[in-house]
Amino acid sequence: MNQAITNKNHYAVKRARRFRKRAYRDREGLFLVEGLNLLSEAVRSKAVLRELLYVDSRTDEARLIAGQVSEPIPTYKISEGLMGLVSDVVTNQGIVGVLEQVDEGYEEFMPGGDASLLLVADQVRDPGNLGALMRIADAAGAEGFMLTTGSVDLYNPKVVRSAAGSHFHLPLVRGVDLQVFAGDVRKRGMRLWGLDPHSGRSYLEVDYREPTALIVGNESFGLEEEGRRLIDGTVQIQMSGEAESLNVASAAAVVIFEALRQRGQDAGGT
Repeated sequence: MNQAITNKNHYAVKRARRFRKRAYRDREGLFLVEGLNLLSEAVRSKAVLRELLYVDSRTDEARLIAGQVSEPIPTYKISEGLMGLVSDVVTNQGIVGVLEQVDEGYEEFMPGGDASLLLVADQVRDPGNLGALMRIADAAGAEGFMLTTGSVDLYNPKVVRSAAGSHFHLPLVRGVDLQVFAGDVRKRGMRLWGLDPHSGRSYLEVDYREPTALIVGNESFGLEEEGRRLIDGTVQIQMSGEAESLNVASAAAVVIFEALRQRGQDAGGT
């Protein structure tokens, strides 16, 4: 392993810091993943690890990760202070990897045409919510997770942490045009339901046994009118208590797992 880098102007440090910016991530087609658990999951899932930065106390972890990739990769031992500059959290985990982005192009994903359950985030802006939605889709065994233009970046560091490895388990598509998507999936016999906190049919009244795409809207204004015209209808979760509504991720989980219940599927237990 390498001698410790202490200069903040070192190429590897400056490059890693730039990955905080969406424009740089997209230009390079790369993103940062922090921590042994997420990096191990990425490597197990055959995501492509390009570089590794670590502090001295994480040398064994760095050796473990680097030893699991098929080709040698650059590894950089950096000082604790520099790791604080690279990481965007107050208490960093001491090891960061640079990975190739894992989403698919829309045309690459859609021709399969045999998906039975999709989750679509339409202009969801909160990183924690988006990551939680990805985990829900992952846990439910959805065949894909899609984001429309206007949603928070899929590779935002907060999204990556919140998704807790689901980036490496799900087919992911971003920049989706909802109008084009609606037309394409209808040709494949898929129903589109929008989740609304205040209007629509009870989520318990809908038959989800047919191929279904659940669309969740922005945290503040929900689904826009244009989006509502494209879907088969909206569903809502009735509130018995005083809370006005559930947050977007919690509500999506309720509906998605109702779909699994109807289909008689076990979503991850015995």
